[in-house]
Amino acid sequence: KIKVPLRIKIFKWFIHKEVILTKDNLMKRNWVGNPRCCFCDQNETIKHLFLECPLAKLLWRSIHIAFNIQSPMSINTLFGTWLN
Repeated sequence: KIKVPLRIKIFKWFIHKEVILTKDNLMKRNWVGNPRCCFCDQNETIKHLFLECPLAKLLWRSIHIAFNIQSPMSINTLFGTWLN
C-alpha cells in the first residue's frame, strides 16, 4: 500500500527472503569461487553487504549526514526509516 516504485518493493522482498545472490547464496547453489567480500575480505552475506561491511557503514554514515536517516540495526529494518 506504500507508494514506492515496484522495483524497490521487489528488492526489499528479495532482501527479506534472503535471495539476493550474495556469495554465500551462490555457494549454496554450487558456485565455486571466493566467498569473501571484495571490499573488506569478510564472508559476504546479505547482512554483511548491507550493514556490516566498512563500505556499507561509510555509506550509511553519509546518508545519515545528508538526510538525517538513521542506519538500520537489522535487515528487517533496512527500509523502515525510509518508509516513514
